Amino acid sequence: MSARMLLWTGAVTFALTTTAHAAMTISSAKTRNVSCASGVCAPTGGNANLNVGDLQTMLASSDVTVKSNKATPDIGILDPLTWVSTYRLTLDAYESIHVRAPVVVEGTAGVTLTINDGGYHGDYIFNAATSGAITFWDTASSLVINGQSFTLVKDIKTLAAAISANAAGNYALANSYDASPDGTYGETPIPWEFQGMFEGLGNTISNLTIVASEHSPLNVALFSMTSGLLRDLNLTNAFVSDMGENGSISTLAGLNSGRIEWVSASGKVVGAQHSNYLGGLVGANGSGSSGRSPGTISYARSTVSVEGTATVAGGIVGFNSGRIWLSQASGGVHGLYFAGGLVGVNYEGLISQSFASGSVHGDGTGADAGGLVGLVQYGTSGANLLKQCYATGKVFSSRDGGLIGEEQGGTFSQCYATGHVADRTVSGGFVGGVENGQPDITAGYWDATTTRQMEGTGSGNTAGLTGLTDAQLKSALPAGFDPNVWGQSASINNGWPYLLANPPQQ
Repeated sequence: MSARMLLWTGAVTFALTTTAHAAMTISSAKTRNVSCASGVCAPTGGNANLNVGDLQTMLASSDVTVKSNKATPDIGILDPLTWVSTYRLTLDAYESIHVRAPVVVEGTAGVTLTINDGGYHGDYIFNAATSGAITFWDTASSLVINGQSFTLVKDIKTLAAAISANAAGNYALANSYDASPDGTYGETPIPWEFQGMFEGLGNTISNLTIVASEHSPLNVALFSMTSGLLRDLNLTNAFVSDMGENGSISTLAGLNSGRIEWVSASGKVVGAQHSNYLGGLVGANGSGSSGRSPGTISYARSTVSVEGTATVAGGIVGFNSGRIWLSQASGGVHGLYFAGGLVGVNYEGLISQSFASGSVHGDGTGADAGGLVGLVQYGTSGANLLKQCYATGKVFSSRDGGLIGEEQGGTFSQCYATGHVADRTVSGGFVGGVENGQPDITAGYWDATTTRQMEGTGSGNTAGLTGLTDAQLKSALPAGFDPNVWGQSASINNGWPYLLANPPQQ
């Protein structure tokens, strides 16, 4: 499975096959249990399917709307769909739309996506594991999502020019794009704060290279800062390096105070000591200017290698004071003082249903390193929560813990660690250094066999924290783990508990 593939293949398949989320499918199978009249196709019973060829024939001469209903709430495109006319395809879902195959608009036709038309909690999802994406040959085509019109762009430079003219606009990537011909960017390609919506449509930007000088803007990434929405984009084989005295360095966004959803990244991020935050996906995630809500990252995956002598480094985010959920990181992380497999420093941030599996090194004297988070820091509000999380990577630092390098307050619930923890100055199977009293832990576990640690924290064990042998941790879900959230199988995650909504790559 390639690095660009998102992690929710199993979840999407489940959603399309259970009776609770039955789908009106579009595939190469024969049309069945579907009525098409006056340009509208809707299900008339269970196992409804519209044949791709039948749909293409209708689109050759008229606009077509494919609808779902309460009994069949989702729409799923299972096989490739291509048409060359000027007519619009509208997918109008009672709840969700799942694009599991290429959709190619070869003419100047339009596409409209509408979700939650009667339902709620729906989304539109592009499954990269099955090449699910929407591609437009002509940027003069029309794209409308939930009533919002989008400007189509084909490359980074066109996107940058459009954002320069209107930083609050709605833009969509019309096709996958190889950035190799762009050469090496000497600074952030999009240096302005982006306040609008960027929709990747499941497409990929590959081979983005940024080597910034010390005179480059504060943040170095594809987007310097975003307070808007970035989603449905894959970055592959990105290389971002900054040896100057800049701020946040990452692949997608230097600073996020908006929303980032359904994204993935692979490649490498390198930073120098004077760089504050290194992140595989985002340098710093949290509130920006006064009055903004905290940054949110969800359904994110990073295989990016993060390394350098920057102060803070994390597999997905360097510094987090916002919200991260349903996300995972597997790249190795090297930081100078604070290093975490998922997050370098978590300051009053919320992390849930997420995990990290890469090795973590804190290279500086007195550094903190954790399989999931390097430092969990208590602030004035006291809001610091890690819930339903785990880490499996090796950890090496002065203060190191299987899950957390050092904690200075917070609440931890339904979390565990299994990675080997090096015996250094302060080491623990779950937490390394402990400040401000013992941590508040509910249903916390460490694998005493694989971490090679007899104590849960660097200052001994504590209430709510239990060491288990490897055999015990693999035998059944630990006490206190919610079976609606956690699963366990000998063939998944090496037999350790895994998150049902965020399974690891196999």
